[in-house]
Amino acid sequence: MNVFIERLKLPIDEGWNQLITPLQQAYLSRVSFSTEFQEGKILAWGVTARQPSAKGVDTKCGILIVKIIKSLSTDEEQSLLLSVISIAFGGLKVSKILGPMLLRHLFNFASEHGFSGVHIGCPKKGQYGDFVRELTASVGSWILRPGKVIVRLSDIQRVGPVLTRLEKAVKRKQNSADWQIEPYELNDLRHWKDRIAFSTENHFGVPWDSDDQSYDWEPSLQYSRVLKSNNLIIGWLICHFISEDVLRYGKLWVDPGWEKSGAPLALLCEVIRSAHFQSNSKNSIDCNVGFPVPAGCFISHPFNGNLHRFVTNKFKPVCDSWAEILNYYCYLG
Repeated sequence: MNVFIERLKLPIDEGWNQLITPLQQAYLSRVSFSTEFQEGKILAWGVTARQPSAKGVDTKCGILIVKIIKSLSTDEEQSLLLSVISIAFGGLKVSKILGPMLLRHLFNFASEHGFSGVHIGCPKKGQYGDFVRELTASVGSWILRPGKVIVRLSDIQRVGPVLTRLEKAVKRKQNSADWQIEPYELNDLRHWKDRIAFSTENHFGVPWDSDDQSYDWEPSLQYSRVLKSNNLIIGWLICHFISEDVLRYGKLWVDPGWEKSGAPLALLCEVIRSAHFQSNSKNSIDCNVGFPVPAGCFISHPFNGNLHRFVTNKFKPVCDSWAEILNYYCYLG
């Protein structure tokens, strides 16, 4: 069997779609090919195999998709990593044979083009996680670090009582609070540019920046909110759709001093209520599913202790899924 690895142009040809999920297909369909190696760019490789008896017929049998991300090296200079979004093959036997070959190809590419290393996110449970752990054991020297937790919510019968309790907690604190929640509007550019500069100077959370090319998503104006006090931006909850029926509660931030004011809860409650708990005039087949948006998603980071404890205590008992990701890093040089 002869094996060929090629860099794919984006969006990829339909012949490769059998190797990736529908969500990844939708995402890659919006990505354009680029020769520039900048943060946020997507790169992809395909693996084809040709059997000697097949008279030159190639079979698409593997794909590797990576995103260029920032890394902070020990000398505190920012460098770039190749972060594996997906590495997939047409079968288990093929993956065991070609997986290490494709990963070595990625290492060679990273070294030749000045990247500092390779990152792979690996679920703690599941078939893909088992495959990645076996793959990293066979190629390279990896550093293991805890990663994000992906939390999915859709059963409004379970989430509803939690939401009601949180809204009551907000009302108790709101009487003495001096903040207002307003719609999120991108046309208020001066306020947002001032806020981005202020956040950067003070090492605070940075809101979504239309000039930052590393983002692979755009905010949902309908399901995002801004927090203000005395007409100044002091926080936000910026959400976006990861698919047509799943809304991610993305960038949640309030300035220091406002954490216990009830404002973070208020932002979250207002978005969850408006996205998933509206009355449906049509007869719904499944009354447990949210409307107009069927499901919501958190990405919680364990190193953000306060927020992670909140998500764990309030939403882990009522979530559909709780997927913990481990980070594998292999640094070059």
